[in-house]
Amino acid sequence: MLNKKNTIRAGLLGAVAAAALMVFSPLSPLPAQTNPAAMPARVATQNLPDFADLSAAVSPAVVQIAVTATEIDPEGDVPPQFRGTPFAPFFNGQGKAQPHRVRGLGSGFVIDPSGYIVTNFHVAGRADEIQVVFADGSRLPAKRIGGDERTDLALLKVEAPKPLAHVQFGDSDKVRVGQWVLAVGNPFGLGGTVTSGIVSARSRDIGAGPYDDFLQIDAAINQGNSGGPTFDRDGNVIGVNTAIYSPNGGSVGLGFAIPANVVKKVVAELREHGKVDRAWMGVSTQGVDSALAAALKLPAAKGALIGGVEPEGPAARAGLRRGDVILSLDGTAINDPRDLARKVGDRRAKDEANIEYWRDGRRAEIRVTLGTLPDQKPDAAVVGQNDNPNAGGVGLMLTQGPRGEVVVADVQDNSPAEKAGLARGDRLVEVDRKKIKRAEDVVAAVRAARNEHREAVAIFVERQGTPLYLALPVPTARG
Repeated sequence: MLNKKNTIRAGLLGAVAAAALMVFSPLSPLPAQTNPAAMPARVATQNLPDFADLSAAVSPAVVQIAVTATEIDPEGDVPPQFRGTPFAPFFNGQGKAQPHRVRGLGSGFVIDPSGYIVTNFHVAGRADEIQVVFADGSRLPAKRIGGDERTDLALLKVEAPKPLAHVQFGDSDKVRVGQWVLAVGNPFGLGGTVTSGIVSARSRDIGAGPYDDFLQIDAAINQGNSGGPTFDRDGNVIGVNTAIYSPNGGSVGLGFAIPANVVKKVVAELREHGKVDRAWMGVSTQGVDSALAAALKLPAAKGALIGGVEPEGPAARAGLRRGDVILSLDGTAINDPRDLARKVGDRRAKDEANIEYWRDGRRAEIRVTLGTLPDQKPDAAVVGQNDNPNAGGVGLMLTQGPRGEVVVADVQDNSPAEKAGLARGDRLVEVDRKKIKRAEDVVAAVRAARNEHREAVAIFVERQGTPLYLALPVPTARG
């Protein structure tokens, strides 16, 4: 997963100012015997693609999206000199943050001659006013048909006096790493711009959400390109440009596009219903590394480990429990939580799914009737602690919280607990699937695992309301 700090959406621009000074120097001097006047006027390019015809064919369907939205500055009551500093929270509530109008620019493309346009949700999903600027300079107001924040897609509609130039989707499942692509969009508000490159990777997870499955391309994508298309050499849209990875805000050759096959499904739902209704299993999951696999006696470090089960949710009703590892869904292997999220998200509510899972050292199967993904997120729980530590043999300082819970008061440096990833404030819930009622329960579980010559125990914690499984290494017995 990429560092979110350096991964930015390639869209909304508040203001545009561009200036560049380019200095060219030769990589090496010409050989002394070379006569520049005798050099050929053109370098042979028969092995390189020419995108001129493709650009001319697809560019009329690519549009600029200009939006106006209302925002409230979260630091609106903080004096400018203290914004972004540790002192900012002291000013919260001292004044009233006033809503203000902001303008932004992005890109989009026409998929139907009647005026349907695809763009990113972060470009137009919350806009009050939307204007679409076409390649010939004409401008039309647009209404939002629907949006899906989870995949960062939105569908717009303009009422055009005549059929519009449009483009079609290709099959992104057939896209190969290394193939040539053309990106078209509106970087920095400059208007229609084309850049070329290759597909650098497939199925990238950049931490944007549970359905991450991006194509990575090295064609130059910058702020304002968001919502624009990436084409294959046949002129089919294979992706929607949505983000870049950049340490400085500019293109460094790491752009990310939503695959066309994902876009097609979402756009069809938006066009028909205005939103996307996804199936829901009612579990929170995490990946399984080699240490956790050993602690759970799993044959391989694969699957989606259930850290939380929503009460009265589909999984709970079917009998799945915290600590189960989901191995497959309808016969298709689940390698990690992202696999599970995408496969469940592709289903509809009330669909039935056959789940193979791992529990207590053996495989089992269960059938789950999926529900509808709720919009709200659960509130984070606050973990209490006091100042009466109880040292454990794995570098944990434990304490009893105000509601009787066992809480990590401190973690010793270079200890097994630190290596496991435990942190101060973690609430310890279970060890090896047994409820923790007191600090001694952890010590007893570690001692039992040592006697069984196991390398780790599986410990379940809650961290600021988020369920998490960790593999706590078992110290070897001293002779």
